[in-house]
Amino acid sequence: HDYPAADENLSSILDYITNARVRLDGTNVLDLDDPEIFQNPILYVWEPGFWTIQASEAENLRKYLLKGGFVIFHDFVGPSHWANLVDQMLRALPDLYFQPIDERHPIFHSFYDITKIDVPHPSVNVTPAYFAMFEDNDPNGRMLALANHNNDIAEYWDWSAEGLYNPDPTSNAYRLGVNYFVYALTH
Repeated sequence: HDYPAADENLSSILDYITNARVRLDGTNVLDLDDPEIFQNPILYVWEPGFWTIQASEAENLRKYLLKGGFVIFHDFVGPSHWANLVDQMLRALPDLYFQPIDERHPIFHSFYDITKIDVPHPSVNVTPAYFAMFEDNDPNGRMLALANHNNDIAEYWDWSAEGLYNPDPTSNAYRLGVNYFVYALTH
């Protein structure tokens, strides 16, 4: 439901304000067992609360992440959706677990200096939370996966040109997105 406008809008912002080589003529939609995922430094997974990973996808995702890839999980709400994401990721990375992160983590300072994460869910009254998986479960190590739980920042990207939401959370959602991609590309 946020595709393709959210992808296109964030890509345009990344292209405009960073030196990243951003593909503006389209996006890649891939299955996790597709070898093409290795050609993409960042994967973005929408609605993992309903996700069921197949054995071949779990194996390929594990290889991708351990070779230096990065995955962002986004747009899922509530304890059952959280439990599903954790269960599915255990199939790919059984020795790793999600750890909470907050404004002190470097991902929130990789391009913009975000001292307060102020992006509420646009349509559900929940408290957003941010979690990450790290290599060797070391929070000072390389981040492999990021989970935006109880949030939908791409909804703001999707509708930014139409002015559906207030400018502050929309701008803050873009700041988060830019930081995520800059961090992933530089760490």
